[in-house]
Amino acid sequence: MDTSSLIGSVSLLVLVVLGVVTKQIPATVINFHSVFVVMGGVLVTMLINTPMKLFMRSLGAAKWLFAGTRELENPETIITAVVQLAEQARSRGMMVMKDADPNIGEGFLKRVATAAMEYNDSKFVKEVIEDEINKEMDAKGEIVNFYRTMGLLAPMFGLIGTLLGIINVLKELSNPQTIGPSMALAISSALYGIGFANMICIPVAGKLRAKIWLETNVKGLILTGILEIMKGSVPLVVERRLQVYLADKK
Repeated sequence: MDTSSLIGSVSLLVLVVLGVVTKQIPATVINFHSVFVVMGGVLVTMLINTPMKLFMRSLGAAKWLFAGTRELENPETIITAVVQLAEQARSRGMMVMKDADPNIGEGFLKRVATAAMEYNDSKFVKEVIEDEINKEMDAKGEIVNFYRTMGLLAPMFGLIGTLLGIINVLKELSNPQTIGPSMALAISSALYGIGFANMICIPVAGKLRAKIWLETNVKGLILTGILEIMKGSVPLVVERRLQVYLADKK
């Protein structure tokens, strides 16, 4: 479980509830007009803008927010597993690659080790695995762009909602008693748009981007380690070579 995402989501919910209870968030803000214009507008526009398969993948990717990141943020355990594999390969040969732990790196270590054992060509393995990493990173990058686009669209639809509300206000200028409530309703659309963009879309895009970077870093670590093993490097050299992936922790 991603602790920061959980704490942030719960804190946001608590703040909103407290705001409503203590009337820091006025009841006028809660209205169908704002939800209809902002949420409906963003949804329809994203459906037009995005292929359906990517649209569904992007919505489903929100679950990544709460997925655990211990292995990604602390790759020391992965380095240990790769070094142990190097020690075994040193003494027993490349066939030990078939015994690579399938749970390391969500199965990535097992895939790279199997490729190394089957092809025994470091250049070929490097090209194939790097291509896989890059394509997966590009695909997940499109999901990040999906939420960034939503973050750009939401304030615009908030502005549209405000303009629609002002039009209604101008129509009712002859009735001064309705001007205040109508203006409050109109401006609340802008609040919805800005709030949705800055409290939901942008944070989600940022967290997904960070997790993609961490995942790519771990995959690069594993690939580098396996390539060193294929070159016949001693375990100590393999470990030293992988220490660069811990540089951000110093």
